[in-house]
Amino acid sequence: MANTNQSNENNGGRDFISQVIQLSRHSYLYRGFTIQKCPRNPLTMKHSYRISSNGDYFGRDFALAEAIKTVDAIRKGAQQ
Repeated sequence: MANTNQSNENNGGRDFISQVIQLSRHSYLYRGFTIQKCPRNPLTMKHSYRISSNGDYFGRDFALAEAIKTVDAIRKGAQQ
């Protein structure tokens, strides 16, 4: 069985999207973190994604892929 982290490194991290679980129309679960899709900004017409875990807020990103990378960075920092 291949190590998940190793397979992510070999393909440039493109496996992450298969680990995202869509809970509802506006919320996702990724590695224990909740990523919520926020309403569009009326000026930019773009969505943002709020990252939280166990009631703690970890920031906001402007794309789901960026939010996933932020979660990976948080987890990597916690392992060190």
